[in-house]
Amino acid sequence: MKFKYVMVILMLLATCWIMIFSGFSDAPIPRVDPREYPPLRFDTEGEFTILHLTDFHEYMLIEGENFADLILTETLKPQLTDFIDDCLEEVNPDLVVLGGDNIFGLSAIAEFSDEPVSIRTYRAIAQFFEDREQYWTLTFGNHDSESLLDKIDYMNEVVKYDYFIGGTDDEAFFSAKVFPSDTVFGDSHADYYVGNYSIPVYDNSGSRILYNIFVLDSGSYTLTPPAGVPYLSVTAEQTEWYLSESRKLEETAGHVVPAVMFSHIPFVEMREAYEQGNYLGGKYAGWALSSIESPIYDAITERGDVKGVFFGHMHGSNLTVYGEANGSKVLMGITRAAQSSGYFEEAGDSVMGMRVITLNENGSFTTYTGDSTGYREEPILWE
Repeated sequence: MKFKYVMVILMLLATCWIMIFSGFSDAPIPRVDPREYPPLRFDTEGEFTILHLTDFHEYMLIEGENFADLILTETLKPQLTDFIDDCLEEVNPDLVVLGGDNIFGLSAIAEFSDEPVSIRTYRAIAQFFEDREQYWTLTFGNHDSESLLDKIDYMNEVVKYDYFIGGTDDEAFFSAKVFPSDTVFGDSHADYYVGNYSIPVYDNSGSRILYNIFVLDSGSYTLTPPAGVPYLSVTAEQTEWYLSESRKLEETAGHVVPAVMFSHIPFVEMREAYEQGNYLGGKYAGWALSSIESPIYDAITERGDVKGVFFGHMHGSNLTVYGEANGSKVLMGITRAAQSSGYFEEAGDSVMGMRVITLNENGSFTTYTGDSTGYREEPILWE
């Protein structure tokens, strides 16, 4: 089903949606047994490795020739899960970050069931990492909010899994926050900014914070797009929350804690950096940016703690550049989509991308991109 058709269905069935699915948007489910020991720690070599995967566009359903011809599937796409398994074996990451557009709701009809397909898909993603005892987290993209359900519904599902790090409220070893949006429809939480976390990474003993991981939901669509650009961006409220979390970390650690950040829709400053020739590597494949300038870029360059920011959204790109402002530099990278084109053999030609970020105890990090063809970029050291 095309996106425009889904949007029509959404509007026609909005009232039914609120009545039928209001139960899914109850208060978030807290983790039963908070961990007593920091789950994220540098290894004995002084490194912490992140695998960034983004834009799965998963949905456990196959469309037939018409919108009512729907076939439910029992698994995620095999090409995708095989690729992730290969990445996990090669990289052995300490944390996997999913960068948004994790699902793409193909059918409004398929959401009207005891177990909506979007919920089934998020449960399958969570179970995949649970089975592998792999710590992971996620933020959301524009397509995640196109289902009849919303991002709080999805978050309420994934927080039930032990290896997921994140949620809607603070826990023992991370902070989290939900921000309302002024673009929501009725009582829906569909476009709330939900995947926002501040996750410290400790030394190997678990006693000192050495690095931090910020994850920010960049929203989805604006109702009044300027110049035909429909995408939202990180808000002023999220920016103030980031700054407050950064200052709390400084107070705890006794110094500004170096950090990396993940979001979905790239900052407009990334295009400016590319056009200025601040190229570090990878492939440019067009822009799909918000034209709404966010205060977050000035905030992180003034603060000076965030050394790198990583995005998805621009499916064929694996571009890496750097920006300069307020006396500091920040690396900005896009990770190619890890999207399989189907469940069948002919989908075997799908090229799926990944990015590896290795944090170092001295505050530097290295990053490189790769894809399912075996391509691996030369690592970039950023200090």
